[in-house]
Amino acid sequence: MELNKYSYRSDAIGNLYKASYYLARGSGRLAVNFLKKAKEKISDELDLQLIKFLNHPEDYLKDYWYQNYWAEKILDQYKKLKNGR
Repeated sequence: MELNKYSYRSDAIGNLYKASYYLARGSGRLAVNFLKKAKEKISDELDLQLIKFLNHPEDYLKDYWYQNYWAEKILDQYKKLKNGR
């Protein structure tokens, strides 16, 4: 699937990628902001784990290992939605 530059859904999927990138780089607050923006537009398509993460992100961002784990989870969600599965 090709992402449409003018689509709100494509914008939300792009925000998932940005959230994953910034979380992997260690910018947890910025990543959570991008994830919240994505949730506003495609909340019905997000995994329940990501919604759980958004409810209490400070619990999951304490350790570097958890940040990488959640970055991978967000990236998996991005790939899933981008490919239309």
